Amino acid sequence: MTDLNSIPALSEEELETLGNLLEDEADRNDSFDFFAVHGFITALLTGPVEFDVQDVWDCAFDETTSFTPANKATVTALMVKLSKEIQAWLDSGQDFPVPTDLSLMDDDGEPPLESWAMGFMSAVLLQEEAWYASNEELIAQFLFPIMYASGLFMDEPEMADIDEDSELSDQMCANIPVSIIELYLQLNGANK
Repeated sequence: MTDLNSIPALSEEELETLGNLLEDEADRNDSFDFFAVHGFITALLTGPVEFDVQDVWDCAFDETTSFTPANKATVTALMVKLSKEIQAWLDSGQDFPVPTDLSLMDDDGEPPLESWAMGFMSAVLLQEEAWYASNEELIAQFLFPIMYASGLFMDEPEMADIDEDSELSDQMCANIPVSIIELYLQLNGANK
């Protein structure tokens, strides 16, 4: 069991720096914001494929970004550090701490949880074959709350039914932290 106090967390200053750099880039080039990048990295680490920070750059950002070389180096270093924090949480076996409220109710535009889940599902779809190779039905079951929260599948009838019931929506979102650990164990259990 991991000592949760020993998890290598980003400092408040590092989180703010990463958040601001990603937010500025998202505003300029419609790339992933902090929550989407966090979700994307979480899925890459949860899944069965070896983590590579270059996958984040390839999927989360346009080919040309507005980052200066120094900013790009800072973002890369902070994403690598964030990946170590996420990996430690996955290894801990504790419910995963999604970095936002577990609700889609937000009056200020896109809820951070939707952005986080969209980032997560983007990584799953990138590596879909590997994710579903071991037990497609079980993986789909554990992915369902994240799929729902992402908004990427809102045309599916079962998603619309959940959307119409705010209590059910909140219950579905509340299942995400447990689902992440279950997915991680299912996809990596034999390797640990």
